[in-house]
Amino acid sequence: MLLCLTLSSQAQTFYEVNYTDDGVEYLGLMIYYSDENCKMRLVTPESLEADMVFESQYVNMVEEKSDEDGVGIMAYYPLEKRFPIFLWYWEEDDASDISEKPFVTYDIKKTKSYIEAEYFHEIPLEEMDEEYISQFYGEDEPEYKMLLNGILLVKNQNLPHQDIEVTVDDPIFTDIETDDVNEGENIAPGEGGNTLGIGNADESTLHLIVVANTNVSDIGSACAKDMVNLNSEFGGIAKVLGMRYDLQAIRGKNYSKENLSKLMRNFQPNSDDVVVFVYTGHGFRFDDQQDYYPNMDLCPTSYDDPTKNYVAVSDVYKELAAKGARLNLVFSDCCNNEIGETTPIINTSTLFSRSNNNFDVKKLERLFVDASGSLIATAASPGEMSWCGVNGGFFTLSLLESLRAQISVLSTGLPDWETLVADALTAATAKSQNNVNTKAQHGMKMIRIKQ
Repeated sequence: MLLCLTLSSQAQTFYEVNYTDDGVEYLGLMIYYSDENCKMRLVTPESLEADMVFESQYVNMVEEKSDEDGVGIMAYYPLEKRFPIFLWYWEEDDASDISEKPFVTYDIKKTKSYIEAEYFHEIPLEEMDEEYISQFYGEDEPEYKMLLNGILLVKNQNLPHQDIEVTVDDPIFTDIETDDVNEGENIAPGEGGNTLGIGNADESTLHLIVVANTNVSDIGSACAKDMVNLNSEFGGIAKVLGMRYDLQAIRGKNYSKENLSKLMRNFQPNSDDVVVFVYTGHGFRFDDQQDYYPNMDLCPTSYDDPTKNYVAVSDVYKELAAKGARLNLVFSDCCNNEIGETTPIINTSTLFSRSNNNFDVKKLERLFVDASGSLIATAASPGEMSWCGVNGGFFTLSLLESLRAQISVLSTGLPDWETLVADALTAATAKSQNNVNTKAQHGMKMIRIKQ
């Protein structure tokens, strides 16, 4: 059986899986765009000899079981019922993720039928070649040429080589008792910049400002994960584009309205700079609030009053837009409902990858070098909650997935911020709808960017 489904032009990440069922060895290539959009191509030694490949679209469903079961499940279900289910499961407080091999089954209720995969790992385009993709695609298929072109582009891009690595283990993300951050620079987190030596001093700077409630007891770990993902993504973008990278973080013991106000007063970007502001934490709105966008709950402790310790996201947007940087991006991943009504962290997981090796640098330039203007986007509409899991906020993850889709070597058309943010909001809604423990969230945006 050959199923003629097309390769998504937004495919971002490829995973290779191998398992044996009833004596037959299967080799699979999972093409992942988001948890809501991926597919699998499967081959066996026999099908390879007959030039046949099996393919099905897959959708993700996550379920956190009862306290008695103490187990969470992330499963990718095929739309074609004759294909296997791939699933991961974890015990309570178990930080299981995709570094572990999935189980394969045709009936998720029959645990005795579970087959553990022999391996499951990410495979970037630069590690593929024509011989490899010939296992999964015929030369007459459009996807075959698309992948070959993508492989060549990734391998032949003339990317700048920098002397500094931006890693997810940056010490600014750890709670420390000293002001010494980043190899002796006397900068307290949340007070002043944390400029890394990327690019040249005369070139434009990519500023990442992250305000994250990492100390809060319920969602603090998700906020910390958002910080790690954001630093890795935007630090890497600055590196590739040859821009300076300025990271300023308000989190942990420095999390307060006072520190945010101080940062905003002192922040002076240049006219060709890019400013990315992200808030991840609790949010709320007043009963009589006319502003559709939420307020950031900046209480340092649970004993503080949020009505006296908040800043409106829209006020940050207005203030940053007025400072004159070329491009201003303001995002908030928080609830937009009544004070005191908060969401718990959801014990879920994702196939989202920290690395991104399949990008087109020219598409990155279109988004961050050629664009000018401002945008604001938030995770939830008035009256709604915004959800997060152990891998971070649904909206933040969706935003990074959508960004990678726009800059993929395999994507068609030119990237633009309007589509990027719209796709991120749609994906965050799908994540909340596909999880049996959450209610749907529908974010909002306003985009005034020229490209």
